[in-house]
Amino acid sequence: MGDTTIIVIGVLIGFLFGMTGIATLFNLMNEALSETAAQLSQIGAASTLILLVIALILIIKVRILSSLIVGAIIGAVLNTVLEMNDIHIVNDVFSVILKSLGM
Repeated sequence: MGDTTIIVIGVLIGFLFGMTGIATLFNLMNEALSETAAQLSQIGAASTLILLVIALILIIKVRILSSLIVGAIIGAVLNTVLEMNDIHIVNDVFSVILKSLGM
């Protein structure tokens, strides 16, 4: 197999894992919202505000988690593609960080 075929396979695998991760996290968010809606229908106004804040925090956490997972997958795929083309970007970035820290 050529380098192009391996790159295409890596990109497709990264894309599929990214989409699966996003779908899973959106499913978790949907379950959290459903549970919160069920709780809100059963309790009073003061508790409603507290549960609304908790729901917002859960939504924000899920969005941050999904973006981190997708970013990690995209980064891994891009790093693999660059390494296959003899571009060692991780080593370059690491050396620049070490120089800026004075090590």
